[in-house]
Amino acid sequence: MGGKQVWYRRSVWKQLRGMSSPSVTAVIINFQTPDLTHRAVTSFRHFYPSIPLLIIDNGSAHQSRDLLHQLDPDGPTELLLNPTNLHHGPAMDQALHRITTEFTLFLDSDCEVIGGGFVERMSAALLHDDRNYVAGKRIFMNARGFDVDKSAGAYPYIRPICMMVKRALYLQLPPFEKHGAPCLANMIAATERGLELVHIPIDEYVRHDGRGTAARFGYQLGLKGRLNHLLNRLGL
Repeated sequence: MGGKQVWYRRSVWKQLRGMSSPSVTAVIINFQTPDLTHRAVTSFRHFYPSIPLLIIDNGSAHQSRDLLHQLDPDGPTELLLNPTNLHHGPAMDQALHRITTEFTLFLDSDCEVIGGGFVERMSAALLHDDRNYVAGKRIFMNARGFDVDKSAGAYPYIRPICMMVKRALYLQLPPFEKHGAPCLANMIAATERGLELVHIPIDEYVRHDGRGTAARFGYQLGLKGRLNHLLNRLGL
């Protein structure tokens, strides 16, 4: 059985590597950081020049938007300008309702792609089993969305730093939301349904600065976010 599984994975990966554009749309969400988004786009295009890309701007100032219009003029790229900041989770939900490809690849604006092969690897992982829902770097969180060690009561979670989603399954689950861990409720529901979050070591392919937008502008989660942080510190 194991031999057949390995053969299947390799054959799917080989098939995908031979395709100029797998059934994937990439999504990058920008808020007031066109310099970071420029680096993310150009580094992604270096390895994947033909994959469709959707750039969503979350209500940035006009100067930021003007710079986005100059990005990737030769690639298959669409720019969507939101009039206000929907926040990261709702903007990801917006993307998943807008595009039609089987898979959606989310790449944070503060990422730099340093190697190719991860799109093929993620696609192969999701194709391997109908229950495989999301692929990316898997960690564990508590119910409030804070990192914890793997233990009883911990939930598997994949950060949307570099994450591929099987769109048809996403549309059957709770939407991504405005939250410090925007995919948490969605992934808890997925796990309860028996769907799998597949670990892919994305650090081999993507360098992530960490909190690129948040470091400049904060998470803007308001009173609810501050209360959630306080209750977590109190262990509640």
